[in-house]
Amino acid sequence: MSNGAKRNKKIGTIRWAIVLAFIVTFFSVVSYLLTMAIRFYYYGHAGDNVFAWSVAIYQIMGSLCGIVIAIISVMLYHRMEKLLNGMEDVANGKLDVEIPIENSGEYKVIYENFNQMVRELKNADEQQKQFMKDFSHEFKTPIHSIKGMAEYLQHNEITREEEKEYLNVMAEEAGRLAQLSQNTLLLSKLDHMEVLRKKEEFRLDSQIRDCAILLMPSFEEKNIQLEAELPEMKFYGNEELMKEVWVNLLDNARKYSSEGNLVFVEGKVTQDDLWITVRDEGQGMDEQTKQHLFERYYQGDASHETSGFGMGLPIVKRIVELSGGTIWVESTLGKGTTVTIFLKLI
Repeated sequence: MSNGAKRNKKIGTIRWAIVLAFIVTFFSVVSYLLTMAIRFYYYGHAGDNVFAWSVAIYQIMGSLCGIVIAIISVMLYHRMEKLLNGMEDVANGKLDVEIPIENSGEYKVIYENFNQMVRELKNADEQQKQFMKDFSHEFKTPIHSIKGMAEYLQHNEITREEEKEYLNVMAEEAGRLAQLSQNTLLLSKLDHMEVLRKKEEFRLDSQIRDCAILLMPSFEEKNIQLEAELPEMKFYGNEELMKEVWVNLLDNARKYSSEGNLVFVEGKVTQDDLWITVRDEGQGMDEQTKQHLFERYYQGDASHETSGFGMGLPIVKRIVELSGGTIWVESTLGKGTTVTIFLKLI
């Protein structure tokens, strides 16, 4: 809850206390004044009935005070009943509930927070359904490919060379399936993390160079030149997870670069920060793609000419955030993309 909401809630509670205190005080004062007036009146006439009159007035004033408090209690009950009914609907799975704010009085902040909570639950539910839909689609594609090729090999006589080609494709699809499962499990694990464990100091520049060497064969296949200017950079974090960051960024730069392009990695160290930039001269991105860049399973390449599942950058973003850093992307369609990672020195 925001500070403003907490302050409004406190003000609302104090206001009701003041109203009830005022009601009791008002009727007490009125009762006292009436009693004094009757006492004064009867002192001039007959004082025998002062006590009886006083009791009667206190009873009447007490009854009126009770009626007013009862009306306020009923009003508060009805407002609380709206909240309880809404909570019951949400518990039964109805996420289209919204409590009207009109005439909510001091319950306005509570209603607003409840409505916001329900909207967030609804969004989370829709995201989960979309996640399952996308995951099922991505998961079924390689399975259907493997199944179809296996059935074809089972029922058709083909040459040894053709059989080898089919088996190679099946192996690639099985690898894609394993990669999808691995990425999904990793992203799910990262989503449930709040603090990174197994943190240690390591050389970030050496790690990036190792990742570049690992991916060098795939760069050479497309005749893409990979250059790096990296000073000595010591970082305290999870070395295993940070490796996923550089592998994904370098591989993305390779996939979306044309043959003969350049991919450049640059590092910078300041007194408190580390900056790592991965820049390519590839196809770049349009505005729509940039808006959905960190959404899982989103692929800006609608033609699917580049292999992938749209999970690399969501994984990168989550690891960087858990490491206390930030990531931002600059891209121009047809001119390339620059990804910058900012990490704080601890």
